[in-house]
Parts: sequence; structure tokens; C-alpha cells
Amino acid sequence: MDTAVDGSTTAALATRTLLDRLVASGITAERARSHIRGGWVRVDGRIVTEPDAPAGASVELRVIPWSESAD
Repeated sequence: MDTAVDGSTTAALATRTLLDRLVASGITAERARSHIRGGWVRVDGRIVTEPDAPAGASVELRVIPWSESAD
């Protein structure tokens, strides 16, 4: 089993939510929720607004710059 930088195993990463992944990246849960609900986070190219949405290890997360979020 592979281990991520934060010590999590690949299996653990595969079951994480979007909120879990953003908090693990170093931002607060409050700020992560604000970004998600504001439509500023994409998962595999799609805007996701639910903090509990699945975001496994193979998912690309991207916080959208303010200028792109108005699209």
C-alpha cells in the first residue's frame, strides 16, 4: 500500500471527502467549506459545491481563482 505525504494510505485517500482533502492540504475546515459552497473548487474539472462529495486519491482538486469563478 502506498503512503501519502500526510501519512495516509492509498486506501484511506480513496474514501476521503472533498472537505477532508482540502483540510489535509492545510486550510481550515471553515475556509474549505466556504470555498466549496462558493463554487470555487473543481473535482476532475467539474465545480463541486458539496463538502461531503467523494474526492479519492485519483481525483484532481483545483481551487479556482476568483476571476474564473464568475464563469
